[in-house]
Amino acid sequence: MATGKKNRVDTLTLKPSQVKSAIKHAVLAKRPVFLWGPPGIGKSSVLKQVANELGMRFEDVRLSQMAPDDIKGIPFPMTDADGIQRVHWIPPHFFPREEDARTLILLDEMNAAVPTIQAAAYQLVLDRRIGEHVLPENCMVMAAGNRETDKGATYRMATPLMNRFIHVEMGVDFEEWQTHALTEMYHRDVVGYVTFQKGELFEFEPSSASRGFPTPRTWQFVSDLLSVDNKTSSLSEQELLGLIAGAVGEGIAVKFMEYRRTTSQLPDPTKILRGEIKEVKIKDTSVMYALTTGLCYELKTAYDEALKTKDKAKLKECNQMSNHFLTFLMHNLQPEMVVLGARTVMSTYELPLEPREMAIWPEFLKQYKNLILSA
Repeated sequence: MATGKKNRVDTLTLKPSQVKSAIKHAVLAKRPVFLWGPPGIGKSSVLKQVANELGMRFEDVRLSQMAPDDIKGIPFPMTDADGIQRVHWIPPHFFPREEDARTLILLDEMNAAVPTIQAAAYQLVLDRRIGEHVLPENCMVMAAGNRETDKGATYRMATPLMNRFIHVEMGVDFEEWQTHALTEMYHRDVVGYVTFQKGELFEFEPSSASRGFPTPRTWQFVSDLLSVDNKTSSLSEQELLGLIAGAVGEGIAVKFMEYRRTTSQLPDPTKILRGEIKEVKIKDTSVMYALTTGLCYELKTAYDEALKTKDKAKLKECNQMSNHFLTFLMHNLQPEMVVLGARTVMSTYELPLEPREMAIWPEFLKQYKNLILSA
């Protein structure tokens, strides 16, 4: 998109799944990619996932933490066949050997490295070699860094170096984050709050003086803080607020803690799945996301245990829990929550529901079949 008098062209922004597909294609084409994006959105994680899915070794090289010799290697004397001593170089630890498996080298925080470090990496990117050591054919070099507009400690890259890369910018996508959070079973209050306040998944203002701000990374921090066993921690509410504010910022932390006080009044998901609780008194839509997430987690845990032990009786019990799960959602919550819950257990978790053992199934199918298929 062209903007301003200089007709500057910005890099097209892709969501994480699109970035993964694009980088895989670039690997097949043997072309290096520079992945741009604001802090905390998982750029290096995406590149690591690409390496894992392609069966490649992954070497994460943090250029901003290195000295030039860390890249070039260490000099050592060697006597040649003619008896003359010459200086050779021991390659750095991340430099792959011919016999190594396919390798993806990530030069992370590349534009945060001082120019002398960038210059040391220059040959690695441009010529696929460091001094006398040549990269094997099965090795790919990629790079990542924050944008100059993010107000981080960045240095402008040399034009020839920039021109060697295919430049891709990654953005944040709520639906993909939600699927990831549900798959990794983030704390239900985090998933519930961010689902209700989608705009607060990522709020980054480079000019802000706030030390903490919400990103996919810092919401994971909050989830980890809340997932600590209460028996091993004596943290007060004020102390917890201080930690969460340090992750996502004070304003959002205060709203989030208020949200948690409401979710603490929700019924036990286990009792709902057992059919002991059939209705909920709290009708606040915002906290229903947390309840739906909690029900999905409990149902997945039950199925995982039954499938692990191959206990038919437990699996039959799980099917009854699924029936209570859908019945409760349909009779108490809004259609959006029903779709979220059903999509999570059937698509994200792929739980082996048995419709023939679920009395609610015909009614559910009649009302939500099209919504589930389109979700």
